Amino acid sequence: MTDQTVTHKNVTLAGCLSLIPGLGQFYNRQAIKGGLFLIITGIFAYEMHVFGNQALVNLVTLGTTPRQDHSLFMLIQGSLQLLITLIFLIFYIYNIYDARRVADFWNQGIPVNQSFKELLNNVYQNGFPYLLIIPAYVAMIFAIVFPVLVTVFTAFVNYSFLNMPPAKLLDWVGFENFNKIFFLSTFRKAFGSVLSWTFIWTLAATTLQIVVGVFTAIVANQPFIKGKRFFGVIFLLPWAVPAFITILSFSNMFNDSVGAINTQVIPFFNRLIPFMDVGLVPWKTNPNWTKIAIIMIQG
Repeated sequence: MTDQTVTHKNVTLAGCLSLIPGLGQFYNRQAIKGGLFLIITGIFAYEMHVFGNQALVNLVTLGTTPRQDHSLFMLIQGSLQLLITLIFLIFYIYNIYDARRVADFWNQGIPVNQSFKELLNNVYQNGFPYLLIIPAYVAMIFAIVFPVLVTVFTAFVNYSFLNMPPAKLLDWVGFENFNKIFFLSTFRKAFGSVLSWTFIWTLAATTLQIVVGVFTAIVANQPFIKGKRFFGVIFLLPWAVPAFITILSFSNMFNDSVGAINTQVIPFFNRLIPFMDVGLVPWKTNPNWTKIAIIMIQG
């Protein structure tokens, strides 16, 4: 083990040195961590020089030359660079915090990891769960946060079918698009229709899922029900089947002319219920029936 005698360290100096990531760690005798922080900073600096600076500038200007500058690509690249910069800023703040914290450990006589073996052991003992979830969080940032950020930015530019890159450049228009939604009848009507359907879909689909799921679980767990394990496997099948196959299956089932719903399910209920006489339902050609079908599938 490395000598862990009480050594005085200047906490403020450690934080100031960490303005250049890694130097504070070197000051705290953590050469491995300091070198790693310097490498990360160097990679970010190189990325900013090669791609990042121009991407941020393009995000602001969205191009200057029509047919040469593609505003939409510049918006996407700038959004990506914004996320990368934000991640580095979080790392930069942590680097300063870490240098001050470790310097304080030295002053209190708390053991500090200096060798590579001690660093690995500390990561295994205290940071292993974080080591496992960090890749998932990074993937979520670029798979979820990044598209949402691009969508939010798109709401503040004059992107439309009349103004399409690269033939034309996009411009930042602020809240003009939102003003059109509330003050122009055409936009207000379309927005109201989409918003109302969103509320109906969210309420109906979610409620139906919960009601059907709870009801099925209660019934399946009754004492008189045999083969509970078999039903458990059946209930898990929708999670195991790829979404692409599920979509194709339901698309065929709800086919207007030859789908199983129109040719088998509805005629069955027509025979079962004397006063019921339902013909072919235009599931895929009538917007209202399509919405009902989507809610049924989701439920």
